[in-house]
Amino acid sequence: MSRTAGGEKLFGETEKEAFRRLMWRMARFSGVEVLTYAVMANHFHILVKVPERARFLKRFEGEGGEAKLLEHLSLLYSKAYIAGVKAELARVRAAGRGAEAEAILETFRKRFCDLSCFVKELKERFSRWFNKHHERRGTLWMERFKSVLVEDGEALRTMALYIDLNPVRA
Repeated sequence: MSRTAGGEKLFGETEKEAFRRLMWRMARFSGVEVLTYAVMANHFHILVKVPERARFLKRFEGEGGEAKLLEHLSLLYSKAYIAGVKAELARVRAAGRGAEAEAILETFRKRFCDLSCFVKELKERFSRWFNKHHERRGTLWMERFKSVLVEDGEALRTMALYIDLNPVRA
């Protein structure tokens, strides 16, 4: 959960839809599963399931794994950006710096199945969109997001219900 700076009610339907679209793209990219969410005029709640990282990363291992990883980047990045990454990988490998190529790929892998990375990047990307769309500058969010570890069972149902009813109570 995260609030806008000062609790200002900045989000109308256009902003909420832009946030939702970005949230779903970021979730697919990072591997988290959105269970439920609420986007309000001045804050959002997201209940996510973070998969086991090692299991998620298996899809990018072995023969063809790098190609699958580069294809996965298209969930978030342009064809031109991905072409640049491929060119940089080819350049460093041609120079005999295979470890550097692996480090480049690891910068993407480390962002998968990480709640902090998911929310941080979601907030950063949405802030850039919001500020550009509204011709403004500066911070949009009050502080780092707040999170609570929720186990399966009654606590999960209670949290989902709280989030789902948030717009009704507002």
